[in-house]
Amino acid sequence: MKKNFATLAIAGLTFFNSLAQTTAKEWYDKGIALKKSKSYKEATNAFKKAAALQTSYADALYQLGWCYNEEKMYNEAIDVLNKEEKAGSADKARNSFEMGYALNGIKKYDDAILKFNMAIDLDTRYALAYKERGNSYYWNKDYKNALPDYTKYTELETTITDELFYYRKGWCENDQEEYNKAVESLKKCVALDKEYTDAFSELGYAYYKLNLNDDALYNYQIAMSLDKTDYHPVIGTADVYYDNLKNYDSAIVYYKEGLLLTRTNKKAYYKLGWCYNDKNNFTEAVDPLKQAVLLDAEYDAARTELGYAYYKLDKYDDALAQFRPIMAHDAKDELSRYYAGFCYYLKNDQEGLKKMIDELKELNSTKYMETLTKYIK
Repeated sequence: MKKNFATLAIAGLTFFNSLAQTTAKEWYDKGIALKKSKSYKEATNAFKKAAALQTSYADALYQLGWCYNEEKMYNEAIDVLNKEEKAGSADKARNSFEMGYALNGIKKYDDAILKFNMAIDLDTRYALAYKERGNSYYWNKDYKNALPDYTKYTELETTITDELFYYRKGWCENDQEEYNKAVESLKKCVALDKEYTDAFSELGYAYYKLNLNDDALYNYQIAMSLDKTDYHPVIGTADVYYDNLKNYDSAIVYYKEGLLLTRTNKKAYYKLGWCYNDKNNFTEAVDPLKQAVLLDAEYDAARTELGYAYYKLDKYDDALAQFRPIMAHDAKDELSRYYAGFCYYLKNDQEGLKKMIDELKELNSTKYMETLTKYIK
């Protein structure tokens, strides 16, 4: 009787375990169906139940991690993907990729790169691993290394419908001065999303750098029409007029408009001041140039322009207050010494004038030195 009872107990336990295995598989299959229908929250619950019933169910753990990533629950994804790895993941490249994706989600980009490296080592044609490793580099501001990964992704993936990918690729190409390639990428981006303001701005920038000014202005205008609060296309338009077309009146209009939208663009302040100096409107030049120097005390080009404006306004002490810091940290700057020499002359400071002449002589700045020498009494 005891033997029969033991036999029945063992048989019952075996049946129970078999039922648990079947139930786990059923939850797994249900999760897969829900995942296919993009019901990720419900799929997550199904995979959790499968993994709870069978703790070493590697496929269920992987799918659960995938769903957590999709739901932006990155720490939870890392936890279950670590469990999948310990359970003996059947696809280590896939596991490494999802781990990298989750690490990107919590901004641990260096760690993510290591995981993507593992995925690519295991599968050299893992297209998404190249894309996401490129994103890791992009978010790390390592655009030089991001670009080859983005390019590799386009070689492996024939159908790309992600406008954000093309934007980032184009941005990196602009950063690496590959402007023709940037145009190709960014045109694909705006073809997918005709209201992508930043992409139109970047496209305008690529054309600007290629000196294709009509195309640059056209794309900047589209960006401005899409977002009237974005200063980038406004200042970009000003740069086209300033750098390429030498139309300083139009540049002034757009720099002023752009600087109503941002107060932190030192180059825009500098160029606006330069334009005013070029037009001999020195009083107007002072304020934007002062703003540029306030934003960057070592912005020597802005200090030089500000000093020049003060010099033309007969404010020689104010001018020298700009030239002296330049001379202090740049022993080879000629222009600051040249205009400082005139300031000293006009202040009747012959000693200061002679000092500037001597320093220019040491720099072999013959033209500037000879001009100032005429004013020695």
